Amino acid sequence: MFLAVLVVLFAVLAFVSRSTGPGAEITDADVSGEALQPFSTGLDSAVGSQAPTMSGTSISGDEITIEPGDGTPKAIVFLAHWCPHCQREVPVVTQWVEDGNVPEGVEVVSVATGIDRNRPNFPPHGWLERENWPVPTLVDGNDAAGRAYGLTTYPYWVLVDGDGTVVQRFSGETTPEQLNERIGALAE
Repeated sequence: MFLAVLVVLFAVLAFVSRSTGPGAEITDADVSGEALQPFSTGLDSAVGSQAPTMSGTSISGDEITIEPGDGTPKAIVFLAHWCPHCQREVPVVTQWVEDGNVPEGVEVVSVATGIDRNRPNFPPHGWLERENWPVPTLVDGNDAAGRAYGLTTYPYWVLVDGDGTVVQRFSGETTPEQLNERIGALAE
């Protein structure tokens, strides 16, 4: 009996440490700047707008700031751990990055948002680690970053130039060719 209790206790402690270790915390994002209009297909009213700055904790537990307008064009992808389209998008983007396709001078970053403890692949850091996700990722536990960027569907991309101006927004699964074309335009 004592051994059974000890095994259960050890299993509980292992689970708790796995879900609360470095990078596992579900922290809130902070946003400064004007929020973008919600995304919709067609003419995008956010193109030409200044993108907000996002900061908080990364999936590795470090502080992270995604600051449009710092001189570096950015491709920002918003992902939900439970989204089947995101689950298909992450390996495509991972391979694209690992193949060296990120244009010189462009930064690819991501935001883990739409976090729900009751949905698949929770916590998001575990899912992204399993996928060998090579992109710095902000944890958006309060969905503040997603709302500020006009997120309406997943996966969701926002491309900003070095001045922090929104150049393009799009959603849905992308191909490597689409990534080359869209993100490549940021380097021009």
